Amino acid sequence: MSSPIAHPAASRAGTALVLISAGHFMSHFWLITLPSLFPILAVVFQVNYLQLGFLMTLYSVTSAIFQVPFGYLADRHGPKPILVFGLLVNGAGIGLSALAPNYSVLLVLALCAGVGQAVFHPADYAILSALFSAERAGKPYSLHTFTGFAGSAAAPLAIAGITRAFNWQVALAVAGLLGIIIAAAVALWLRVPAPVRPAPSPGAEGASRKGASFRFMLSRPFLLLFGFFVFTSMFTAGLQSFLPSTLTERYGVSLETANGMLTAFLVTLAIGVLAGGVLADRIRSYGRVIAISFTASTLLMLLVAAVPIPVWLLLPVFALAGGLQGIIMPSRDKLVRESSPEGAAGQSFAFVSVGFSVGGIISPPILGEVLNRGEPTLVFWGLALFLVLATVTVLIPARQPAKDRARTEERASV
Repeated sequence: MSSPIAHPAASRAGTALVLISAGHFMSHFWLITLPSLFPILAVVFQVNYLQLGFLMTLYSVTSAIFQVPFGYLADRHGPKPILVFGLLVNGAGIGLSALAPNYSVLLVLALCAGVGQAVFHPADYAILSALFSAERAGKPYSLHTFTGFAGSAAAPLAIAGITRAFNWQVALAVAGLLGIIIAAAVALWLRVPAPVRPAPSPGAEGASRKGASFRFMLSRPFLLLFGFFVFTSMFTAGLQSFLPSTLTERYGVSLETANGMLTAFLVTLAIGVLAGGVLADRIRSYGRVIAISFTASTLLMLLVAAVPIPVWLLLPVFALAGGLQGIIMPSRDKLVRESSPEGAAGQSFAFVSVGFSVGGIISPPILGEVLNRGEPTLVFWGLALFLVLATVTVLIPARQPAKDRARTEERASV
């Protein structure tokens, strides 16, 4: 049976990895671009934070809707044209926002950007699978994930810096133009082998029927894991969208300083992911690690909400919070994998990952309305509540009897 290229030419594989990682960097960069400008956009377009939060909700909803169709297109027609399309559309949606005459046009452009955003994971992972064998895919996957976090970390300071040096329109135009440049580079230099469709082997049909069972997704552990992903996303999406705006309201710091706090959170989150991979391979109590980390993060959010701490202390507080979030991610993924019935890991991760989109849709409008009512302190109380709910969901399935988990796996194979 044919398989994806196991030993591609080093130069071709390296070039492809650099190109798709650059695109992934920009996909995360764009997610933070508009929130970094919310205080300015609120004044320019005479809108409130609830309306600005709806921009990000529309962005997330559109991306969630189009991911599966783009995955189908990438598998059928190749991922390269899909990736080029996504870079162009997402970049255009962000860049043209600099010319938006009113809020309604911003909504349309956010929708366009969301369509482009939906491309990256389906196309990127199709390319990685085509160029790297399973035995060699670990490091490319790690670099791809890390560059996404790097894009999130770079956006706040970059956007604030360009805005300060020029204006907010130039910041948006530059962000969009970078996507156009990377799209051109992908079109010119990315080389991806044609998709390989192996012939079905004997017994594959039965295995397919087994893998197609979705009953285990309705079990208590998986519904709680889904909830965990929802509440975790509500925390991260809410913090990324409104931390700069909330800090300017709560502590009176400049927008550039507030964006620096968000950058610190995102940088240490990325570092925490690397450290968490080592930790997850050495421990078995994944739920306990998550609970300890989230409890500490909750206390940090409550500290910022309840105590008017010195501004200089905000940076280490949010840097620590970011590290605590990042360090649990490998443990989180192992928890999902261990809870999955045999042969259903793909379905399991797909199901719980929908929670990310759900959380990203719910959280920004809620926190935007809270901030719009002039209650920045309540934003931090809300973030703490999301962490508490996430902690509860991950602890409950950890106490499920082993025999119940066995019955779940039996139902999945029916």
